[in-house]
Amino acid sequence: MRPAAYIVVAAVAGFIGGNVLELPEMINKVSGKFSEQPSEPADFWSTPAIEGYGKIHFVDTPAFNPGMTPGLSNKIVFQINRSEGDIRQPNLGLERVARVTNLYYAAGVPLDQLKFVVSINSDAVPAALTNEQFRKTYGVDNPNLKLIGELKKAGIEVSICDQSVAFHHLQREWIDPMITHTLSSGTTVATLQNEGYAFLML
Repeated sequence: MRPAAYIVVAAVAGFIGGNVLELPEMINKVSGKFSEQPSEPADFWSTPAIEGYGKIHFVDTPAFNPGMTPGLSNKIVFQINRSEGDIRQPNLGLERVARVTNLYYAAGVPLDQLKFVVSINSDAVPAALTNEQFRKTYGVDNPNLKLIGELKKAGIEVSICDQSVAFHHLQREWIDPMITHTLSSGTTVATLQNEGYAFLML
């Protein structure tokens, strides 16, 4: 290799090495920009229909707004089949149902005009356990029951897939009595879709 080539290789290596050494600092600078949270007014987030759950930041806009669209049936079936996050916190799917409910209500749709059905199945089944059974299994109180109670108070039907109950080797009486038993989640969703319900997988 000629001397000039050695010089070029050394220069390139030095450039790459210098930038690699600076990489952690560069990452910190970039991530710091994204992690900086601006201060928000106290009323920026709200839970107008399901108190304490499914917080929203309401923006009054006419685009696809259910409160400004005449003739809507407001029928939705939500399917929840995952257990995400911390088991000591409410199921995120149930939180999302609360969020949609809050959004519809904030948009001007009265609760008695909402026809919402929740279908819990698969890995989300533990959310429907009685407090006693949940505590036996996980060592803490069931954090979902208060949220389910709030949804029920708002007129939202919360149901459980009895096929999932069987597959998880659970007893039917281990499911909290607030929750409606159904043949399966699949048949619940299909039946309601045939009755004109929109389907949201959460």
